[in-house]
Amino acid sequence: MKTLLLTDPMPAGYFTKSIDGLAPDVELIEYRPDISDAELAEIEVVLGWRFPAGVAARLPRLKWVCSVAAGVEKLLVPDLAPHIPLSRIVDTEQAEGIAQFVVLMALRHARGLAAYEAQQIERAWRRRPVAALRSRVAVLGMGTMGGAAARLLGAVGFDVTGWSRRSGVSLDALLAAGDIVVCALPLTARTDALLDARAFAQMPRGSYLINIARGAHVVEADLIDAVRRGHLAGAALDVQRVEPMPADDPLWNVPGITITPHIAAQSSPETIAAQFVAGLRCVERGEMPPQTVDRARGY
Repeated sequence: MKTLLLTDPMPAGYFTKSIDGLAPDVELIEYRPDISDAELAEIEVVLGWRFPAGVAARLPRLKWVCSVAAGVEKLLVPDLAPHIPLSRIVDTEQAEGIAQFVVLMALRHARGLAAYEAQQIERAWRRRPVAALRSRVAVLGMGTMGGAAARLLGAVGFDVTGWSRRSGVSLDALLAAGDIVVCALPLTARTDALLDARAFAQMPRGSYLINIARGAHVVEADLIDAVRRGHLAGAALDVQRVEPMPADDPLWNVPGITITPHIAAQSSPETIAAQFVAGLRCVERGEMPPQTVDRARGY
């Protein structure tokens, strides 16, 4: 089956070597802006991160779309025919890496390391009271990544409560009880801009946000305001609404907000290739590929 690679901003070569090693019979075609309708008419499978505008409508023989990531929102475009199955990557090793990042940022906040870093710059040797961790952490989203983060947070002493829309617990109540809030939700129409001024007002004064999901979950202007006013102590944002972040983005200059460039963890090309090829063989046999998302829910 001819497969179109829509992996930008990741280079297609990041995936092709691993796929070729498992399935040399698969013809991989890298997308380019001037690709012709005739070429696209032969495509039966897409492996990608996002659909460029109008491309999905130019794929009359398309049978399956596979995301290179756990999230699929950039592939759920309006012109993708509703009968086309869409799969995602499920990588437990990536989830463990993201969990380590969450614990790192939670401990950095809870143990006040930013203050000691500032003291070092001042050459000030001052001790502060410290006790064993008992901070309350609310993990929003208890899928593969949120579940891994919750387990590891609990292992180092945090008091963890998980939340999903099916948990039956009020989001407002959970936010109000969280010293640290971790966003691990899928991005859907219902979760876009979920963390806004109203949500931040529910969180206790001095609480902290960690986002390892998608930047669009957070209304960044509201977050900046909440941190600058001192209602929130800060945030660790591994994802942002605009990536890469432009040099003039106001998030860069907010004391208390830590920015990392979407590096909490990444799936290996070998993992992506193995799951893609397994799904491709299912499609070739006329079977439903694994890890197919519910397009109505968006995950």
